[in-house]
Amino acid sequence: MKLSWKYAIAIMVLLVVFLTVIMFISFPAISNIIKDVALKGFENEVSTIANVQISEKIFELKPEFGYYYLISADGTTIYHSDPTKIGQNIKESVPNLVEYMVENGSGVYSYNYEEQRRYVAFAYDGQNYLAHAATENELFSDLNTFKKSIFTLVYPISIILSLVLGYFFGEFFVRTPKKQIEATNELFRTISDSVISTSSSTAEIKAMAENTEQASMELDKSVEEFAAYLEESRAEIESILIRIKEFTNTIEEITNSTTQLANLTEVLSQITERITEISDNITVLAINASIETSKQNIDRDGLARIAEMIMDLSNSTRTLSKESKSSLNAVERVVTSTVLITEKISKDLSSVRNSFDAIGQVTAASTSNVDKLARISKTTHESVEQLYSGVEQFEDAINKIKDEVQKFSQSMNTIVL
Repeated sequence: MKLSWKYAIAIMVLLVVFLTVIMFISFPAISNIIKDVALKGFENEVSTIANVQISEKIFELKPEFGYYYLISADGTTIYHSDPTKIGQNIKESVPNLVEYMVENGSGVYSYNYEEQRRYVAFAYDGQNYLAHAATENELFSDLNTFKKSIFTLVYPISIILSLVLGYFFGEFFVRTPKKQIEATNELFRTISDSVISTSSSTAEIKAMAENTEQASMELDKSVEEFAAYLEESRAEIESILIRIKEFTNTIEEITNSTTQLANLTEVLSQITERITEISDNITVLAINASIETSKQNIDRDGLARIAEMIMDLSNSTRTLSKESKSSLNAVERVVTSTVLITEKISKDLSSVRNSFDAIGQVTAASTSNVDKLARISKTTHESVEQLYSGVEQFEDAINKIKDEVQKFSQSMNTIVL
């Protein structure tokens, strides 16, 4: 039902209730006033006729309502609008009426007769009592007509007028709320569209979060594989460094041995020189022995043979010494060259050792960085999970807001203005 008709019905109900209350409060008093006026007029009519002494002539006319009768002081009916009732005693049909007439002279008397309320206006004309009797409906026909018109005409017209006025008042009053409700419906349609758009965006964010989570898991896997590979490489490099260190130590030992060999060669050279000196001394002695043998009478042949043998030995020693010296010189040159090479190798190996130390440091730093990267990846994975959980909660909240907006929009649509 439109709100305008609700206003109309409410105003109608209020007006009907108001009129009903007014009628219940004021209508009895008004009715009593009207009845008093009618009864007073009723009495004045009879009193006027009695005063002008035309009581007998009134029976020649047909009364507008009720009937007339003229009775004596003892209650005998002298005249009556119904001739069949002439001669009847009123005391029998209406007890106490005659006594009331005699006591008051004029007035109005009411009684029940044949299940109807009747009123009698009477007056004394000097001889008899003129009475005008009528039923309550006849006497108060105008009042009853007025009552009937109120309930059959005034009430329906009031209801119709209240409905019409209520409708126009309702249209006037709901004009602004109607615009506001239309604006509210438009707002909620916009909110609903925005919520739907946000919901789709949330779904996209959720899908992106799922993809990010999957990528993070793949990154974790790759980082773990790379860390394992780097750990294996570091172990291999450490093993190589150990072997290279052992090789360097071996080269150092070779260098030390070569240095000792050079020292021994130098000693041998000195020995060779000493042998050469001895050989020269032997040669000198052999020459001196030859000279001496030529001076004295000794076994010259034997001494000569000895001197010759000493000479041969000296020559052989000198030749051997020269050859040894030459060989030692060659060995010395080789040892010197070897010492120079080993020294260069030692320097290069020292540089290589430093390089491998740097490589070890780089490998350790890479391992540390990989650990940090793994922790970052783990943190990213946890952040993505939290983001995914937050997106799900946000999506649930958006769906709840959407449902509430739809419910409120439906409730607003049920308001008919």
